[in-house]
Amino acid sequence: MKILTLENKTYILEKIPEYVDDKLRFAVLDNSNPADPDYFFIPLIFLESFNAPAAVLQIGKHKIKMPLDWKMIIGDPEQGELHVLPITSLNDRGFSAFIYNPITGSRPEFAEIDIVDIYQEVKWYFPKIKSGQILAVPLTDGDNPPCAYFVKDISRQSEFMDYGSVW
Repeated sequence: MKILTLENKTYILEKIPEYVDDKLRFAVLDNSNPADPDYFFIPLIFLESFNAPAAVLQIGKHKIKMPLDWKMIIGDPEQGELHVLPITSLNDRGFSAFIYNPITGSRPEFAEIDIVDIYQEVKWYFPKIKSGQILAVPLTDGDNPPCAYFVKDISRQSEFMDYGSVW
């Protein structure tokens, strides 16, 4: 799994790092108050690990591997709402991913999503986030990556967002 750092770089979490800089922060979209969503950079203090099936997602021209039981933000630039939907509900339905870099993004983009492969068992490491927070996951390695947004569990009140309030 990848996270976006405060330095606007991709940090890859494919194994537990031996040393983590105590200044390392990662991006989340905090929708715990749906009337006022905002982007924050949270210190990387706790990592959770688990085994789960994975989906390889084609998001526009990018491929990314994510846990199959997670959810992601989808939307349409012509509609006023963004929605959080399970990855398992995305394939062949014409949904578009909400893509936005919270540091340098001037305007969100939307790209079509397809599930192109499934893995039965993958070891995952991801940062601990609070309820209502949605993880910004870079779609590329390196500097200034575009990000899609994923979450394991989310409350009903946080499943919808006003498009204009998140950028």
